Amino acid sequence: MSLERKDLRIKLDPSDHEGLRLLAEAERLELAEWAEEVIVREVRRRIHAASVLAEKAKRAGITGNAIPPGV
Repeated sequence: MSLERKDLRIKLDPSDHEGLRLLAEAERLELAEWAEEVIVREVRRRIHAASVLAEKAKRAGITGNAIPPGV
């Protein structure tokens, strides 16, 4: 049994909305379907990049636990 998908509502300027509509149309997708693909791809890309960076920092001995002076 899979988890229920979450809903998202956003507001766009009219010109951005029209751009979104044109891009979705070019891909033969509904607005929400195209937007979901783009958002999911970006979320996964950024989470992966953060994970890779964290692993490299860990191997370099950088923990991120140091508190800068004056904080």
